[in-house]
Amino acid sequence: MKKSKLLVLLLFTLSFLVFNSCVNSEKDSEHVKKRELSKETIAVGIYKTCNPDPVNIKNIIEALRIDGGIVAVTLTDKDILKTELENIDVLLFPGLGKGESNDSVDERVREIIRRFVIVRGKGTIGICSGNNMLTTNSECKTLSLIGFESIKLVAGDDSKGLFKFKLTSDGEKIFPELRNIENSFIDYHGGFNFDTTGNANPDLKIIGQKAGSEPINHFFITSTIGKGRVFLSTGHPESTPGMRWMLPRMVRWVVGHEFGLYEANVLRPDYFKDEINYTDKYFTQFDSLIIQLNDKKTDNILDAINKLQENYPWLAAEKISGLLKGKDSEIRIRAAKYLSEVEYTAAIDDLEKVIHKERRKKIKDQLKNYLFALEMMIEQNSSME
Repeated sequence: MKKSKLLVLLLFTLSFLVFNSCVNSEKDSEHVKKRELSKETIAVGIYKTCNPDPVNIKNIIEALRIDGGIVAVTLTDKDILKTELENIDVLLFPGLGKGESNDSVDERVREIIRRFVIVRGKGTIGICSGNNMLTTNSECKTLSLIGFESIKLVAGDDSKGLFKFKLTSDGEKIFPELRNIENSFIDYHGGFNFDTTGNANPDLKIIGQKAGSEPINHFFITSTIGKGRVFLSTGHPESTPGMRWMLPRMVRWVVGHEFGLYEANVLRPDYFKDEINYTDKYFTQFDSLIIQLNDKKTDNILDAINKLQENYPWLAAEKISGLLKGKDSEIRIRAAKYLSEVEYTAAIDDLEKVIHKERRKKIKDQLKNYLFALEMMIEQNSSME
């Protein structure tokens, strides 16, 4: 851990045995981390519109947990009308449910959010189809904070996959860790681009683009709107192992806070080596491997896990998490290894329960190591020197 003038980070591991005389059972030892924050916490509200995707929201919450200076809550229209975003610093619009590209917003909620950004100077982030709520859209009533359209591509580059992107000089200022990285990848669900031709805002900046795309596909855009800042991302950093830290960095940028230095266990831009196209064949093979996880032979299950980690690391993570509860210790250990290596911190609670029930010390210790690796991926927050 890097030392920081603004943050004192205390990490220690306590191992202890507690004996209960009533049931004469041994309680499991635990890894305990205590961190003391000296900076004001950034409150992020994740807006659950009419068509929310619970998986996207879950992934976003986990990615934000990387930064110990950020807390996240989900907000409905009712919450916004009641609180008027009084204690929120950043409002985040997640990607919508599968097959949904448009959403509408209540007129009163619309005015509260516009005041939140334009007058109060707060931050806003849009991800994938969630960007439609911030841009201009002729098909539904949006916030129209950005003076251009977020469009669904009808022709041209409409593919989905893990794609390489290139930062502009403005992008390198926000993500300096990627300045000298040759290959950076982002999970992209396809179909969206920004039409900036009608934009009249001189503060709008193209932060990053899909590498080698024609027509040009803008992956990241920033802008100032009144007193506030907006960050738009067509890709999903929250579901890209090695790049999830980009989301809390976006949060810090839109509120104007000092950037955090995240550790090498989450800052891994070299995790992927090549692009992956999400074709029908790709998903057919994925479904086949998921079925193979139910095989009775341990070797076949382990083979499926290996192939899933290589080609579908995040997509298969929730299914792999379910293997932690199985009877075969070799499979449970391999599943824990998988989850720690792809940064699936959502499995921390499940892994803790498995360790609590495990009675064999050797297996318990192995599982604890993977749990500790996952725990070290959350609540980081060192300021940049």
